[in-house]
Amino acid sequence: MKSKHISPLLWLALAVATSSQAVQVNFSGGLIESVPCTISGGQLLQLDFGNAVIIRNLNGVNYSKPINYQITCADVGTVHLTLKGTETSFDDAAIQTNVVGLGIRVNRGGVPFTLNTPIVVDPASPPVLEAVPVADPANTPATGVFNATATLMADYQ
Repeated sequence: MKSKHISPLLWLALAVATSSQAVQVNFSGGLIESVPCTISGGQLLQLDFGNAVIIRNLNGVNYSKPINYQITCADVGTVHLTLKGTETSFDDAAIQTNVVGLGIRVNRGGVPFTLNTPIVVDPASPPVLEAVPVADPANTPATGVFNATATLMADYQ
């Protein structure tokens, strides 16, 4: 009659197999649309047209001022520049001011920069932007202090 004997090696293998343990693995992270770019270090850009803007001389050329800015991006890729703001009813590249009939047109290299429309740019050589006050030909603006606000945004798309 044969002895029913289990070898010590088999016992060790069974002990290892039955003493194994399962461990849960958790994964986490954060998704972002893109690595952000900054414009002029995040500082406010201000343009002052002064107190001597003559209404009858608002022709889209007079009183033009450069918008000085730099774009810094932390990654490589296609960068889009967008000027976001409320456009006037008479010019889709002019930001509405607090004065009816008056807008601030932004030109890109001498061409109107349509608001809320992204353009592809090279951050190392951003386009030259200029701002110029423009009047609604159908509605002469009243005299007084004016202001307007827009957001210049650079991002990857």
